[in-house]
Amino acid sequence: MELHALLPDAITSPSLPTEPGWALQIEDRKLLSKLIAVVTKRFPLPSLKRVVVKSDRCLLLLCKDTQLEGRDVIDVMTVVIGTYIPDLSRDRVAMVTLPAILPQTIIQRDNCPWPVNFHPNQELEARLNGSAIGDGEKQKVVERMARVVKRCRETKRNCVMIVDPSRDQEVAMETEHPYETLRHAAFVAITTVAKTQGNTLKRKADGEDYLCTGYDVIMAREPCLMCAMALVHSRVRRLYFSEPRADLGGVTSGRLHEIKALNHRIDVYRVTKQAEGMGKDR
Repeated sequence: MELHALLPDAITSPSLPTEPGWALQIEDRKLLSKLIAVVTKRFPLPSLKRVVVKSDRCLLLLCKDTQLEGRDVIDVMTVVIGTYIPDLSRDRVAMVTLPAILPQTIIQRDNCPWPVNFHPNQELEARLNGSAIGDGEKQKVVERMARVVKRCRETKRNCVMIVDPSRDQEVAMETEHPYETLRHAAFVAITTVAKTQGNTLKRKADGEDYLCTGYDVIMAREPCLMCAMALVHSRVRRLYFSEPRADLGGVTSGRLHEIKALNHRIDVYRVTKQAEGMGKDR
């Protein structure tokens, strides 16, 4: 089995959308600091590097094409930098390719068409390269997933295990109810956790922790949208699932874990393995 993090396309894509911009070839580098000051004030471009030096060629990034608002670049720049370059000619200005959004990963930074100021998100990089979960913890996930999938195949119903990783303890392991259609496996397992904690929504009397704060959930099949929202509300730390749903899945199609408006985010991983004979989606 292998673990694959489910991340937004904007993060997993190796390249970025682009847009046109304008750069000026600098002939007198003594003017560079003054030109940078006036251009940056007039056309701020956070995180994009203003100066690119290649061999004996020095380019000053002037602006994005959209910042010109349909006006001619020479007309605009004659006003902006005319004090320093009164004889600005069109052959000194070139259209360049800029990233339309800033890179979020090292790969995107390396593929960026224009240099940017970039500081890697080490936690995100670890999820991308698979090092966020240690070998020992990964092995436990794989072993538990095998048991969950086995139960699912035997019962032909989805199965869920809830684990407290701080104590390496299995808190609940349940399958969906065979007749009550709203008692999906995730709901049944969360209810089991609640029963061990006095049937409250929060784990501590002072309300500091929600029901499954910091817990991991291991599911044979991906949760539906309703179950995925229940896991978010319960403050689950990580969700592992083996088989994606054939209909609207809560994380593969619904991408519920990517919605920034929600006040909790779950790290989601798919544990890849053949999962035949697991019954219908619920």
